[in-house]
This record gives sequence, C-alpha cells and structure tokens, in this order.
Amino acid sequence: MKKAILILAAICISNLSMAQFTLGIKGGINFSNMVTDAGSFSQNIKESKETKTGYSFGVYSRIGKKLYLQPEVLFATKGGKVDFVPIGGGSPVTVDIKTNNIDIPVLIGYKLFNRIRINAGPVASIKISEDQKFLDELKKVTNDVDAAFEKATFGYQAGVGIKLLGFEIDLRNEGSLSSISSDKFSDPKFSQRLNGWQLTIGHKIL
Repeated sequence: MKKAILILAAICISNLSMAQFTLGIKGGINFSNMVTDAGSFSQNIKESKETKTGYSFGVYSRIGKKLYLQPEVLFATKGGKVDFVPIGGGSPVTVDIKTNNIDIPVLIGYKLFNRIRINAGPVASIKISEDQKFLDELKKVTNDVDAAFEKATFGYQAGVGIKLLGFEIDLRNEGSLSSISSDKFSDPKFSQRLNGWQLTIGHKIL
C-alpha cells in the first residue's frame, strides 16, 4: 500500500513538474438544499425538500496536462429552505436560507480525449454573511444562538467538465462533510448540511 502511494505521488510530482499553467475566470449557478437533523427542535423545525438557486463567480488555475491540480477562489451564494412550525401549533412557515461565502476548492482532475475532464477534491467555505430572517426564526425556539451557521466549514466537490468552443463547462455535485450549523446551539444534536449541484462556465485568460 505504501509503495502504491509513493508511486502515485511520484507520478503526480513528475507530471506537475512539467506542467502547463492556466488561469481563468468562471461563473455559474448553484442548486442547493438543506438536510436538517433537528434533534430536540424537531417539534418546531422541519426539513424542506425544496431547493434554492444561487450563483458563484471567481477565478481558477489549472496546473498540469493530463493529470492536473485545479485550485479556485469563488464568491458563492448558497442556501435552502426550512419549515418552521409555530410554537403552539399552526401551519408551517417556509423560510428561505441564504449565505454568502468564499469557496476555495482544491481539485485533482484527469483529462480524457483533451476535451473531457473528471475532477474531485475538498472545498473550504468561509462565511461572509448569513440571512437574518432565518436567524430571527431560530431565536423563537432557542435563546442560545447568535449565529445560524459556522464561520468556516469543509465539504467536497466532484464532477465532470468539457471544453466546448473555447469555454470550460463544469457540472459538479457538492456536499458538506460536517454540520454547517453554529456551535452556539444548546442542542448538540441539531445539525444541518448543504447538498447540491453547481453548473459553471469558464474561460482561459492566461
């Protein structure tokens, strides 16, 4: 096993040492939904199956030929929807959730036929701001909260891309590896994760 890892590392280093470097810009849309484990809040907070549309834009670089490394820095809006059941009963109220983030994916990819790409890797999300409406609803069911979401979370991206008419088109699945909920909640069982898809189009500038 160790030999296999060393061989793979040597191949990656050899490939990158002779690598070509690409710099580009990209932008697109995000489709995301919130997966909620409400814990003791389950009488008041219900998971909604609806998705929310956001957007992302930023820069990417690609280092390598067939096998490549692709770090990116993107501004991204994400979110979902959660159903709140009023205390004392009543019809659920659907609340839109939105966060503004700086996403930093670092992907490893492989080119097929010089046009098709497959890639996957981790992504760090740094929260810039969050939707106040969602936080206001949370404060109705718990007083021990001053932020709805963590300042930074980690997830993954995996997908495929194609080069078409000089543009780089990518479709990726994205998910959270840990709860995005704030650690200020009094109930440790309460957790939320973001899942979704991202569709972007990019263009090489260098």
